[in-house]
Amino acid sequence: MKKLLVAIALLGMTYSGFSAESEAVLDFRKIYWGAPKDSISRDGKKVDFQKDRNSLIKNAYTIPNDDLTIGAVKLDRVLYIFNDENRFNKVFLTGSMDQAEQMKFILTYKFGDFRNESFVDDSHIMQWLIKDVTFTLKEISKSRFELTIESSWQKGEDYKKNTSVDDF
Repeated sequence: MKKLLVAIALLGMTYSGFSAESEAVLDFRKIYWGAPKDSISRDGKKVDFQKDRNSLIKNAYTIPNDDLTIGAVKLDRVLYIFNDENRFNKVFLTGSMDQAEQMKFILTYKFGDFRNESFVDDSHIMQWLIKDVTFTLKEISKSRFELTIESSWQKGEDYKKNTSVDDF
């Protein structure tokens, strides 16, 4: 009986460790949330972010010759978004509508069913909430999709600072 309980406990710990690990989204393409723009490297080379002058999104950058695929999904654009302190906090991806179903499949396969759903004007919006990262897939007018991946790492940093105040 003891051996059975120990086996069940070990299986439970292994499963909980695996599921917690698989749910955390710490980065996008090995660029970690909160990383300063001027210190991001890949394969030992500094990443050359180029300001996207066509974007209406503040602090939006592209990477020359960036991979415009996620799995088998072909993308039109990948934008890396930085906050006012030049720290990485969001990714914005766009693609044609014929790729939207595959993108939804990828998100559902990795994270399960979406948590929130809404219909606004001509858009169908679905959200997956994975710890401190939000994935928002928007299908627009049956013509294209947008996927926003946004980290709320800054809230965690602010919490740490605010709970360690020693000014008073």
